[in-house]
Amino acid sequence: MIEIENLKLDFPGRLNLFIEKLSIKKGGIFAIIGPNGAGKSTFLNIIALFQKPDKGTIEIWGKNILNLKDKLTFRRKISLVFSQPYLFSGSVYNNISLPLRLRGMRDTRAVDEMLGLFRIGHLKESKTDALSQGEMHRVALARAFVSRPQLLLLDEPFLSLDPSYKEELIVQLGHIIHTQETTVIFVTQDQLEALSLSDNLAVMMDGKILQQGRPQGIFSKPDSKEIADFVGVETILEGDIFKKEDNLCFVKVGEKIIEAVSEYDAGNSVFVCIRPEDVVISRYADISSARNHFKGQISDIEPWGLGYKLRLGCGFSLIASVTKQSVENLNLKPGEEIFASFKATAIHLIRRES
Repeated sequence: MIEIENLKLDFPGRLNLFIEKLSIKKGGIFAIIGPNGAGKSTFLNIIALFQKPDKGTIEIWGKNILNLKDKLTFRRKISLVFSQPYLFSGSVYNNISLPLRLRGMRDTRAVDEMLGLFRIGHLKESKTDALSQGEMHRVALARAFVSRPQLLLLDEPFLSLDPSYKEELIVQLGHIIHTQETTVIFVTQDQLEALSLSDNLAVMMDGKILQQGRPQGIFSKPDSKEIADFVGVETILEGDIFKKEDNLCFVKVGEKIIEAVSEYDAGNSVFVCIRPEDVVISRYADISSARNHFKGQISDIEPWGLGYKLRLGCGFSLIASVTKQSVENLNLKPGEEIFASFKATAIHLIRRES
């Protein structure tokens, strides 16, 4: 549906946006994640024709939208939702019906449908200045969907929502998007939002797409240390592969040996990436199928989401995520010795310059 080639926009001293090639399929949710200032919002503004690039092509529905003479017809096929829900003074009903009225459409059954889908029917006659932040977000999303756009652009739409409300809205929104078969481009700094909502994912940094693919693939096998840092790989160690048996690599990290499944050969210098959720903590030596077992000492325990993050010294620094129940049942405390284990298949190696 969307083909982008050689898209370039330079803001001297601020941002150099360059996307060599990007394809987005029809009917899916494509997320772009990256840190603040990566160029995500600028990219959406170019697609929405709010910002003109220096060069490049964006082909949507078979036409290069950057050369369109009739831009209004294109804009009527898309909707854009910002991080802040911009609503005008008046009732919820009038806000949601605005896109229909601007298009000269008199049938307002779609408004009632959106009120129902986003569970805000009870707010139909409410004034927007009396709404909570979460209610305002639902109204903004309902307004975006009411005209049944072929393309929906979401710019950090959940930024100011509390976690519990955000989770509920993401689940609901994903169902609505797939039901209506709307194509969505969704940009965010929040990795969990992207994992929860997207079908495909790209990582953008410094104005460039560094990796794209299925979300789980990118989070489990990032292409670079920079991407690994951003997608939450808490343990990244420098090592050298000194032996290879079939596809099993033996990596020397300091004075320790870590076993990892990889296509790299002996002699390669690598970054060893271990996600915190792949580390198992126990009071006794692990006798499971995991190939990597290390005795270590807890240096710190801190709250992390619904659980805790453990910082361990095992001859190298290791971070593990554990549940609140595990902390209580194992009586985990800083300074105590424990055992950490993780599978060779859970490790991702990234080649580095030696």
